[in-house]
Formats: sequence, structure tokens, C-alpha cells
Amino acid sequence: MKNKAMNEEKVSRTGSLKASFTGRKFRSGAYVTILSTIVVVIVLVVNMMISSMNIEFDLSSKNMYTLTQDTKDLVKSIEDDITIYYMVQTGSEQEMFTKIVDKYEALSGNIKVEYKDPLLYPQFASEYTDETVSNNSLIVVNNTNGKSKYITSSDMLVTEFNYQTYQTTTTGIDVEGEITSALQFVTSENSAVMYAVSGHGEAEAGSLFEESLSKMNVEIKDLQTMSVESIPEDCTVLYINCPTIDLSEEETTMIKDYLTAGGNVIVTLNYRSVGLQNFASILDYYGLKMVDGIVFEGNNNMRSGYQPIVLIPNIESSDITTKVRSGDVPVIMAQCTGILTTDTTRSSLSFTPLLTTSDASYAKTNYNTTIEKQNGDVEGPFNLGILSSDSYNGTTSNLLVFATEYTFDDSMLTYGNIDLLTGSLGYFIGDTSTISIPTKSLEADLIYPTGQDIIMWGIVIIIVVPAAILATGIWVSLRRRKK
Repeated sequence: MKNKAMNEEKVSRTGSLKASFTGRKFRSGAYVTILSTIVVVIVLVVNMMISSMNIEFDLSSKNMYTLTQDTKDLVKSIEDDITIYYMVQTGSEQEMFTKIVDKYEALSGNIKVEYKDPLLYPQFASEYTDETVSNNSLIVVNNTNGKSKYITSSDMLVTEFNYQTYQTTTTGIDVEGEITSALQFVTSENSAVMYAVSGHGEAEAGSLFEESLSKMNVEIKDLQTMSVESIPEDCTVLYINCPTIDLSEEETTMIKDYLTAGGNVIVTLNYRSVGLQNFASILDYYGLKMVDGIVFEGNNNMRSGYQPIVLIPNIESSDITTKVRSGDVPVIMAQCTGILTTDTTRSSLSFTPLLTTSDASYAKTNYNTTIEKQNGDVEGPFNLGILSSDSYNGTTSNLLVFATEYTFDDSMLTYGNIDLLTGSLGYFIGDTSTISIPTKSLEADLIYPTGQDIIMWGIVIIIVVPAAILATGIWVSLRRRKK
């Protein structure tokens, strides 16, 4: 009896164990286990594939480690043999530098990156620069033509010193901007010089303006036209940034002579520039005139918010505005005068509008009482940027005029105005592919919503959202009543 009981218990346990492996719970658990195993294997395989293919995803704010399309296009067009030497002590590499530097090599078979420890190779950098090489710096070398450019680590970081905490904080990185600028320098045969006219109360060029020119490898020099007899022969572009005091007749003649000989001049205006007669005569010589007053935009979609004097103009098609038109950031033009073409012009002149206002724009001489359009106001549209070219006896000269002194102000070069600057200089240099990559800020970006944007979001927040909430409440209430 005892053996029989034991056998029955054994059979019972065996049956119970067998049932546990064939029951619904086991099948469900086995399914989950197998599915989990498959998912883990897939993840491991995908991870191995991505690692072997050197694929990375930039999840940083503002894509700090992603090269811009302009840089990618430039790098892919390079045919010379380029080496980027990363001068860094082993183990002290800056991660934000290496992530960006290595991307250049991945884009082109003509570019390679080599890491050089200055402690192990103390004389290496002297072949390319006379400066004392700092840790985490770069040397870009064109092995085809022998040109090179040294980039310090401080050039690639934007820092600010806090006088309250006595600490230095990093506010931006400029690794891509400096490397791309160096690549343009070592592969370009062109050298350009901009002379900025001074001595007439001109608006000063900001640090961002000068930095942008430097990245385009354009040298900027000051020129007091009152103290010279002629514009220097190496002048690629003459820059007249909104003078507040009129030019002398001798200066005016000198600038006209420079233009007639095939020169290039960029001028920015102010709505108070109308009274400068000699200065205005240069514009008149090229078939242009200023409108008396400040331009207001009546089209809500072409002004910033409710500020009718902060304009977002139409971008017309031209070689200068190609990059602006393809970008996502608008050009901002504030406190503008209007530019019109004169009725009588030489047949050798041709005009290329760049920036224009809408038909609803108008210019006011007295806006202290009201900003609304009144009788007597000058009706638009106006040019806010225009190129006047004179072709005569095989020589072409160019006068490029913008309607506000803030066109290339530092506060505006964070918008589409930077592409307007590079497009303008590239056109005169003879290389419209010239680029200037802005510093990538670690701080929050500002936005300029149009008046139409504000109205649209106001409707959404004030009407659409409450209406949706109310409709949902009614629907829920009706369903409950049916139950």
C-alpha cells in the first residue's frame, strides 16, 4: 500500500510538472521570453552594424555636432590633398572637437585627420606656423599647393567671463566655422580686401561682421578717404556704412573714379541720409535715389510682429540672394529708407532688385503722431536692397545699396542677413560658393514672428483650444447620459 501511494504521488508530481510545461501560462511565458530574446538579438545586431559602419546620431541641442550643408558641399568639391592635424596631448582630447573634426575625413577621401602629440613631436608645428601651438589646436594643410592655416583652441570656443562669479563659461562653439574657413583659405587662389570708409560718422562694423569676413578670408582695412588721393589698388570692395556727415567733393570724385574703373562699392543707408548731397550724388550717378522718410510695411506677413518698421522683405532671385532664398531664416531690415530708380538713367546701367517691400508699404516723414498711412505719404513698393551695374567699354562697375545701417549689424547677422553678406561679397570676389559658418550658440535662439503668425497663434490659443475643450466636454456629457 505504501509503495502504491508513493507511486501515485510520483505520477501526480510528474503529471503536474508536465502540465506546468504545457499549460497556458507556460506557453505565454515562453512566448514572451522568446520575443524578448529576439528583440535583444536584433538590438545587438543593429548596434554592431551601426558601430561597424561608423554611423552616429546627433542628439545635442541645435545639432551642435552636425556639419551644415554648406560645409558638406564645400568638402565634397575639394580635389586637393588635405591633412587636418589635431595637435593634442594623448588623453586630453576635447570631445566636442573630435566629434566634428572626424566628420571632415568621413566626407571626403581627399581629407585625412592625423592626431599629433606636441610633446612627442615638439618641432612638427614649426613647419607650418611661427606661433606657439596650444593644446587642442588644429593645423589645416593643403599638401597640393603647400598652403596652411593654424587654428588655436581659443578660436574654436566662445567664452564669457562673469565678473560676479569670476568664472569663465562657454557660450558657443565654432569648430566647424574655423575649419571650413581654413579649408577655403588653403584651397582658394583668390585674396580679397575690403576697405571700410571712415571719417564721416559711419556706423562701426561689429565683431560678428569682422568675424564673418575673416571666415571668408576677406581682410578688412580702415580707409580715411579725406587723407588719400585715390582708392588703394588692392581694394576688392569699398564699404560705406551709413555716413552721417557728407563727403567732400574731392572724396565723391575719387569714389566715382574708382567705380568707373571697375570698382565695387557696398553702401548702407539711413532714413536721415537724404540731406547728404555729395553722398546722394554717387547714388544718383548709378540711377538710384532715396525716399524721404522711414518705410512702414502694411502687410502683416512682411513685418516682425506688430512692428511695422521691422521688415521681412521679399527676396528676389539673383546670384547674390541664392543662399538667402534657399535658407529657412528670414532677412530682417529695420528702420529703412526706401530706394527707387531715377527716371533718367544711362543706357549702360542695369538694375537687379534684391530685397523689396509689398504694395502695401509706405514711407512717412512724420510718424510721431501716427503710424497709420495718411495722405501725402509716399506709396510703395520700395527696394530695400538693389544692385546697380554699369557696363561701358568692356568695364563693369557695381554699386550695391541696402536701405538700413542695420543690414549687417551684429544683431541681424544671426538671421538670414549673414547669407546676404556672404552672397554679396562672394559675388564681388568672383566666387559665389564662398561661405561663412556662424558660431553655434549654446544659448536660446530668438525668433521674429510676423504679424500674421501672432494673429494665427492668437486664434489657436484663444478660440480653437477652448472650443476643442468645450466640444470634448459636451461629447463626454452626452455619452454619459446615454448610459
